Formats: sequence, C-alpha cells, structure tokens
Amino acid sequence: MTVIKLADNHPTLDEIIDLAKDGVVVLRKPDGSAFALVQLDDFEVEVESLRNNPEFLSFLRQLSQEDATVPLDELRKELAL
Repeated sequence: MTVIKLADNHPTLDEIIDLAKDGVVVLRKPDGSAFALVQLDDFEVEVESLRNNPEFLSFLRQLSQEDATVPLDELRKELAL
C-alpha cells in the first residue's frame, strides 16, 4: 500500500494510476480524510455493478425463498434411473 499525503505531494493522476498498478494507493488530504484507489479487473466491476442493482438483488431474494428441494423419487423419474 502506498500512502500519499496531499499536503506534501501533488502527483498527477497518471502518476497515481501508475502506482495503483502495484497495489492500493491511499490519498490523504490535509484535513485527515482519506481515499483509496486500486486497479480493478472486469469481474470486480461486474460484481460491484450487480451488488448495487436493485432488480438483481430482488431476483436473488425471490430465488432464495423458493423451495429448492426435489424428492429423490421425482429426480430418478426425471433422470430415468
């Protein structure tokens, strides 16, 4: 993790992004607030999008309330065993 105190340094956005390629970059403002920048891959972006999608979350809640069991004899019939 790289911590940059913005009171002491004034890096460009490109410099910060280059640092984020190697790990988390924390930007600390003079007032003490801090922000993090980290490189993401496409999967992480998709997960974050779904995590904040109310329709998808509603679908998951509905799916989790369904009866997810199938009696063994019914399964055997379906599989013709």
